[in-house]
Amino acid sequence: MVARLANSLGYELAKAEGQRSAHSTNPDAIDLTMRARALMFQPPDRGHFTEARSFLEQALKLDPQNAEAMVRIALSDALDVAYGWTDRTDESLREALDILAKANAVNPGDAYANYIRSLSLFLARRYPEAVDAAQTAASLNSNLPGAYFAMGQAEFPQGLCEQAIAQIKRAFELSPRDPSIGSWHMNIGNAEFCLGHDDAAIAQYRQAIDAAFRPWVPYAGMAAAYAMKGDDAAAKSALAEAKQRLPQLTVTWILAHAPYIPRFLDGLRKAGLPEE
Repeated sequence: MVARLANSLGYELAKAEGQRSAHSTNPDAIDLTMRARALMFQPPDRGHFTEARSFLEQALKLDPQNAEAMVRIALSDALDVAYGWTDRTDESLREALDILAKANAVNPGDAYANYIRSLSLFLARRYPEAVDAAQTAASLNSNLPGAYFAMGQAEFPQGLCEQAIAQIKRAFELSPRDPSIGSWHMNIGNAEFCLGHDDAAIAQYRQAIDAAFRPWVPYAGMAAAYAMKGDDAAAKSALAEAKQRLPQLTVTWILAHAPYIPRFLDGLRKAGLPEE
């Protein structure tokens, strides 16, 4: 029975990987795309993502129909915006959505592409559309943890904070050792913070940082939560960490480049974040 199960599982895994590469017939393009994937599974690092982007662009030149390379270029565009690695917010997100449309034309029904579409729409503050894209991803692959994370991420800015936490916890249940787990902790922290649960939010931000997710965002969230608790020293310390990772961080920058969460901005102002 164990042997039959192993053989069956091995066949299904090989079949799935074969389907994943079905739209690229160039072995060099497949290799470059896989190397990019490996880099993008690492904790957020601009150098890694720049190298991954180079691999993906090379792969797409070798095989213009490589849908996976297109989707991961879109992810690169979205994360450039999320982590403050570009000031071309609108242009980057527009480019991400455009290349996702091209990927969908090559490989319609790709759950992962809809997940990345949800991330891009979230960053563009098109929250209901982001939820719809995440729901589409989940309907195409109910075992895709990112679909539930993306759903929750797009729900808490709409005030659906408890629902957002439940969705992201479902992602944890599906993939408790996922490479993206730090981002999931951070977004549960955001939802807890929106509910006014400052201690719970701080605990989640710490778990995000402990999981090697260390761009500016969890530190800024922690600064806002500490400020709302009245712990000025801890708030200023966390804000200094956020500023170290994103020197251009101001209230004006957040209003121009990040999802708008009023309580988040109130907390950051209390922590000492300058307007300009």
